[in-house]
Amino acid sequence: MSSDTPPRPQKRKHRQQKYRREWEEANQWLDRVPEDDYKANCKACRRTFSVSHGGLSDVKQHAAGDLHSRNIRTQRSQAPVSQFFIAETSPEIDSITAAEVTQVYHTVKHNLSYNSADCGHKLNQKTLSDSKMVKKMTLGRTKQEALVKDVLAPKAVGDVLKILTSPPLPFSIQTDASNKGNRKMFPLAVQYFTPESGVTNKMLDFIENPDESAAGIVALLEQSLEKFGLSMDQVTAFSADNTNVNYGIHNSVFTNLKRKQNDLLRGNCHAHIVHNTVKHALDKLTVDVENVVLKVYGHFSISAKRRESLKEFCEFCDVEFQEILRHVTTRWLSLNPAIHRLMQTWTALKSYFISLGDECPKQVQALLKLNRDSTVEDEDIVEIYLLFCNNILSLFEEVVKSLESNRTTCVELYSIMDEFRQKLIQRRDDQFYGYLTRQKLQRLLPHDAHMARAEFTAFLNTAISYVEKWFDFSEENWLFSLQPLLPQHGNLTFNQIEKVATKLNLINKLKMNELYDECTTANTILRRLREEYSDAWKSKGVAARWMAVFKEVDVPNMLSIMRHILSIPASTGYVERIFSRMTNKWSDCRSRCSVELIRSELLITLNFEQTCPEFHTTALKDKELLSAARSNKKYSWKKK
Repeated sequence: MSSDTPPRPQKRKHRQQKYRREWEEANQWLDRVPEDDYKANCKACRRTFSVSHGGLSDVKQHAAGDLHSRNIRTQRSQAPVSQFFIAETSPEIDSITAAEVTQVYHTVKHNLSYNSADCGHKLNQKTLSDSKMVKKMTLGRTKQEALVKDVLAPKAVGDVLKILTSPPLPFSIQTDASNKGNRKMFPLAVQYFTPESGVTNKMLDFIENPDESAAGIVALLEQSLEKFGLSMDQVTAFSADNTNVNYGIHNSVFTNLKRKQNDLLRGNCHAHIVHNTVKHALDKLTVDVENVVLKVYGHFSISAKRRESLKEFCEFCDVEFQEILRHVTTRWLSLNPAIHRLMQTWTALKSYFISLGDECPKQVQALLKLNRDSTVEDEDIVEIYLLFCNNILSLFEEVVKSLESNRTTCVELYSIMDEFRQKLIQRRDDQFYGYLTRQKLQRLLPHDAHMARAEFTAFLNTAISYVEKWFDFSEENWLFSLQPLLPQHGNLTFNQIEKVATKLNLINKLKMNELYDECTTANTILRRLREEYSDAWKSKGVAARWMAVFKEVDVPNMLSIMRHILSIPASTGYVERIFSRMTNKWSDCRSRCSVELIRSELLITLNFEQTCPEFHTTALKDKELLSAARSNKKYSWKKK
């Protein structure tokens, strides 16, 4: 090439484009790459691409691609992850956690299954799709069980322990045994008194233990008390049913516990005494009343055709048809209602069985005296015996209900049992067996009437003897010393209070000089409250009246005495209710539930008394509960 040829111009170098933030306004899926200003990040495709050549044109070219378009459509059809995971700093986190815990509480309180609760929550997420809170709640079956066993159940026990330990309160321990298949279950319950809540029963534990011996039960109770940090010195009484293993003279649960706590009192079940009184007294009657009820119920319970026939006889006899009630021999209050129902349809029932002739079951014929050689008087005798039992068992039923009432305290026990005995004696002395019974007796032959009266008298004598054998009516009974504390007793004297304190070995725990002044003050308050709230005051029980006194004035020594006394149960009704709850929760449909889960559900059901809306309000304010509910430690496999 000649030197005169001009040089060829150089090609101008292309300037690279950098990522610009303003592109994100129109493309929300776009983001910068921190370490490279010449690249962009697509959040939908989860990949980076270069924008150095065309800049915004590169962005538009990527957005037009098929892969990006599919990813954008998929992203729009899915809920964002933030909807399901709540940041710890989120202002709504407590509300969501409280809602989850309350839903679980609702499930347990109403004996619902966790699967149905899980399904219900998923349904709410669909039907209440506009609720952000419902979308962010998670209530799977596993999470619900974890909340029950490791959050709510520990709180149910912890709240009770706080009351019992700070400061230490006197309390009684209650237990009993019940079978679930081939398992033997023992609940541990306590009763205590506070001026704010009155007499309170709570469950502390629910344990499987195959050892029913006295030593085995004592070891079980001691282990539970030690686990919860409670001392035997706080225990005022041991409450259980009246079996030898519990209250035998030599080697029983009570005698073994008393060696460790010398001031321990018997809190045996007096309703059990009344029930056994009926069982023994019924043996004096030639008509097997209990078997009559069982056989008649059994005859109709297995056949719809027989039931329809009885309805026709009721219509013919102009008697309103009533279902025959079932009597369960272990249920104390089921016999008399079943007898009463038989008497309501007795004319139709008797006519029905007579109409069966030879097809009538032989046992029913014998029980109702419908054999061919039976007379009309024989048939009337069965009715008379049923009328007598219906009348006298109403008295027993009234006593059992009174003993098992939530408001009955040990202060009233002696007066209830003494009044019961006096009524039995009065009926025996007056030979009063019920008004209808007396009218029917007058229609019998003299010999038959005399035999029936003799048996009714034997029934009452047996009942009186049995009650006197198993309940101490002497003034040496510690329950007798509590009579001055009854509402109808009148003014309290210091001497009476001193006798109570002496009987319960509380003298060394009290300041007796201060107690004298407190007794005077308490009498003044009681008198004023009785005058100001005359009608309302009459309806209050012993515990409610003393609660009113303690709210009015500070009398610490008197409070110590009443805390001790009112911690002693009047019956084992509370433990029996635990077993009823257990049966409802541990049904055949939930037979695979673990003992730990049933224990936790019972603790929640029995120890928390709030309604579901009330519990939600409480949960919102309980930061410790909410923190525990959010923690992964509630899952057993994450504790290790």
